[in-house]
Amino acid sequence: MTASEFINRIQKSNDDFSMAHSMMPWYRKLVKPSAQTLKKANKAAVLVHVFQGQQDLEILYMKRPAYEGTHGGQVSFPGGKRETVDADFEHTAIREAEEEVGLKSSMFQIVKEMSPLYIPPSNFLVYPFVSFAEQKHDLILETKEVAYTFSVPLNMILTGELVDSVKVPTKMGKMKVPAYVWEEEMIWGATAIITARLAALLS
Repeated sequence: MTASEFINRIQKSNDDFSMAHSMMPWYRKLVKPSAQTLKKANKAAVLVHVFQGQQDLEILYMKRPAYEGTHGGQVSFPGGKRETVDADFEHTAIREAEEEVGLKSSMFQIVKEMSPLYIPPSNFLVYPFVSFAEQKHDLILETKEVAYTFSVPLNMILTGELVDSVKVPTKMGKMKVPAYVWEEEMIWGATAIITARLAALLS
């Protein structure tokens, strides 16, 4: 897929929650948050960053350092909690991306705002924004927030060849969940759901 095809498809498409549903852990499917729950939930935004790699388009991911919190040691997108300085959720995603991995707004363009996703374990309502860059940029990591970054060829996400089932630690003990498995990395939970929604936008 070329860069122009990517931008054209994603801007003309609507979210397909049915595809994302397949990447949702079974216990998550039982949670139906009320309007009141969504209103009171913590708010955050993430940047789903796609860039032109050496051969194909790639998606940027980052690995959180291991810590006691809900998402410690997990793969995620750059992003975080909305602050009072943020004019809107897009600003939150851009600010957090710069703080965590050194991606400045001048390096990319926002091409799509996706519908928010509720994350029950941390009680966050997350607003994903898809960005695109014509090249891979050197990143500067905030080591307290990011252990390292890696990227996955977009085409391998679209074909579904990375989809698998893995056992991961959760608050309820080790659970088997759907995931994208790339080399030694396991992309599951909210990050996998958002990834599947990106794939659906491009299908």
